[in-house]
Amino acid sequence: MDMASLYGLGGIPVIIALVEACKRWVTDERWWPVLAVGWGIGLNLLLAYILHTEYPTAVVVGLVAGLAAAGLYDSRRTVQ
Repeated sequence: MDMASLYGLGGIPVIIALVEACKRWVTDERWWPVLAVGWGIGLNLLLAYILHTEYPTAVVVGLVAGLAAAGLYDSRRTVQ
């Protein structure tokens, strides 16, 4: 794994901002962690396309970034 595949973790504040922007239209709190993970994976796939890195690595890094943005433990509590 090279350093370019870890650049996606720097997008965590961007993911938080995008989820905050989506809260206007998605009022059910249970979907906010799902949105964060979706944004994380989507943005990291876009970054992998731009930087020509591996897509499976981008999905994993996006998953980690989305879970970090949502707060892993808070999203577990919200879904239950």
